[in-house]
Amino acid sequence: MKQWANVNAVLDRFVAEGTLTGCGLRVFQNNQLIFDRCTGAAAVDGSRPLTQDTLLRLHSMTKTFTCAGLMTLYEKGMFALDDPIANYLPEFSHPMVCVSDTDIHDVVPADKPITIRHLLTMTSGIPYWAFNPGEGIIQTALLKPVEEMKRRYDSGEQTTLAELVQIIAQFPLCFQPGEHWLYGLSLTVIGRLIEVLSGKTIGEYLRETIWNPLGLTHTAFSSHMPTDAEIAELTVSGDLCQPLGCKVGEEEIIRDRNVFGSKEDVLIGATIGVELPCGGIISTLRDISIFFAMFANGGSWNGTRILSRRTIDLMRANHLSGTPLAEFTQWDNNRGFGYGLGYRTMMDPAQAGFYMPVGSFGWDGAAGCYGLADPEHHLALIFAEQSIPHHISYTIPRVVAALNADMDLI
Repeated sequence: MKQWANVNAVLDRFVAEGTLTGCGLRVFQNNQLIFDRCTGAAAVDGSRPLTQDTLLRLHSMTKTFTCAGLMTLYEKGMFALDDPIANYLPEFSHPMVCVSDTDIHDVVPADKPITIRHLLTMTSGIPYWAFNPGEGIIQTALLKPVEEMKRRYDSGEQTTLAELVQIIAQFPLCFQPGEHWLYGLSLTVIGRLIEVLSGKTIGEYLRETIWNPLGLTHTAFSSHMPTDAEIAELTVSGDLCQPLGCKVGEEEIIRDRNVFGSKEDVLIGATIGVELPCGGIISTLRDISIFFAMFANGGSWNGTRILSRRTIDLMRANHLSGTPLAEFTQWDNNRGFGYGLGYRTMMDPAQAGFYMPVGSFGWDGAAGCYGLADPEHHLALIFAEQSIPHHISYTIPRVVAALNADMDLI
């Protein structure tokens, strides 16, 4: 029986040293759960333990469900990767590209259509709204209608994904499609594409095709979660509270750091009442790990097939080269990885600074949830924390190094 001395020590150290309030790790190998442990708390004051069934904000790990959902429609022959998205979403029929850093109205027509592949690989030119001052004129302008959607939702009005995507389509692109890599709202548009192709809301479609078949009973978009749901607090760094406009709870001192616990989400997109395909899902460590175990098993789990192995191989293949790949790898957490259809994919463990087999693929979220799956070796790992900012560049290399010491990943 494995002792897991290194992995346990690493998880405990994250909490003891004050880096994290709580964290958890689940590892599957050959369809078996071989490691399953949480340590620390789900509240900054330590009043609630973090468990495998604690509700977590996935933030951008939501994208892994969205992309998998779209690829189930790909397997039905409902689109090709290089189809223009305007074939399905006519609001993108005449995309414009901003060519100024100071004038959002200084635009030229896009020299090619935005394709589904552009969206999945984040090379569409569609940005996020601004998270910080000075991010860019398009990002700053896009924030205003999103804030208005939040105001309307808070006053009791209904908002929809279709409305949000209509807003996105009104803004110019940051560059010609395919020329650069930019993390943005591309997968939010993919979520709307799912709705148009399936005739269902994205929540309905994911529930019918992924969540229910896999038994993910604690996974849903935040807009459908009860207001009194026992969700983990976000551990928010004190110096981010004012920039994020946080409503936070009591301050706690953790190793000379001012942090606050917030049961409310501090990222505006998750609080506008939309089933947000790029960041709105709430789940548990148990549920997310089963989803990634399905990937590790080549697309099926407990006799239920979600995707084919060949589709998964297409999803985890690197689709970037040249400038977009160089821009992608500028992010610390992307060194050594390529980018597939919505997922980072391991290409060079030496560059990454930790060993997982080449072709291991996954993504993460703003609060520190992180997943990788390797179909070649039937291996999946999910790590969970709930901190803003997250600590992925610190935690993941240490967790994987400890796993390498405690088990054979080959």
